[in-house]
Amino acid sequence: MKILLSNDDGYFASGIQSLAKELEKKHDIYLAAPTINHSAGSSALSVRKDIKVEEIKKNHYAVDGTPADCVHIALSCLINEEIDIVVSGINLGANLGDDVIYSGTVAAALEGRHLDLSPIAISLVSHNNISVENAAILSSDCIEEIIHHEIFSKNTLLNINIPDYKTDKLNVEYTRLGKRGLPVPATQIDKTDYYKIGAAGAPIDYKQGTDFYAISNNNVSISPICYDLTNKDLLNKID
Repeated sequence: MKILLSNDDGYFASGIQSLAKELEKKHDIYLAAPTINHSAGSSALSVRKDIKVEEIKKNHYAVDGTPADCVHIALSCLINEEIDIVVSGINLGANLGDDVIYSGTVAAALEGRHLDLSPIAISLVSHNNISVENAAILSSDCIEEIIHHEIFSKNTLLNINIPDYKTDKLNVEYTRLGKRGLPVPATQIDKTDYYKIGAAGAPIDYKQGTDFYAISNNNVSISPICYDLTNKDLLNKID
């Protein structure tokens, strides 16, 4: 299988390099990732600048752009072969609940939504106990299960979060997205014209069945996310 890897942490980040090393044991790996870190960049495309692309080695590219730029350019003009699936990660940090709105990791995966297989975004909540290499093995196992599971449709993005728990095999829970409370307010820096964005809000919906709950119980969370944001229930109520 031909897999395009990307991320938002950057081409040289340990997460994507460890995952590439693990996946290339079974698959043809292509890699297009940002030159620098673009965490929380969401789905921005660099439509107002020219984007430099450097081929690090065959089929591996460092892109001076956003995560979405990387996958967009790779699929549309860099790679001549037909890619089967886009996998984004491993991100070093969680993408739980509302995080997916801002996540560059999820955004990179989203650019693969037109391919035959559902794109996958993978995040490691933290790595105090589990090594990134161990997380790559677990991620590879999840990917193998997903690509051979017929229930996963073309209209779904699969958002995976791996807990900071050292083990050879983790239990997997299929979950809905939880919800965070309001973020910490932005703050002014030393009475200047500069401001700093506050931290994400604490979870307020972390009941059983959510991604937050799965992670708190040291289980891998896989959340299927739809692309269609339409409120169909509201449309059906309108005469």
